[in-house]
Amino acid sequence: MDDDRQIAAIPSFWTRQYAYYLNAHRHPMNRLTHLFGIPIIVGTLALGLYKKNWKIVAVGQLVGWAFQLAGHGIEGNKPAFLGNPISFLMGPLMVTVEFLELLGFTIGFAEQAREVVHGAPLPSSSSDVEAMKAAAK
Repeated sequence: MDDDRQIAAIPSFWTRQYAYYLNAHRHPMNRLTHLFGIPIIVGTLALGLYKKNWKIVAVGQLVGWAFQLAGHGIEGNKPAFLGNPISFLMGPLMVTVEFLELLGFTIGFAEQAREVVHGAPLPSSSSDVEAMKAAAK
């Protein structure tokens, strides 16, 4: 069964949408650019609207989207929301989940999505990475 069919079979809407998003963001550098680009986009939008300063919004959007597009250039695909508009919400969700997991939280739907997309949960903390290295020896 191919990835899209496996993902389509996920019964939970949010888990399925998250899996589609992860499937379009497999390259670590693409994910890294999103970890910078998305907070810049969201943060400068919020700050610019709060301060009523359109220059902050414009510069933040340009810089944040430049990160995003660079990542998709590395991955060799187009942004996921162009084919699936709900993916526009998945970017900020992915960043939030990744930061929470780095803090040690377990996010069930994200783990389920990764199992479908990657075949196994990805390490979510440095201790997980160290445990995997030790097991490989």
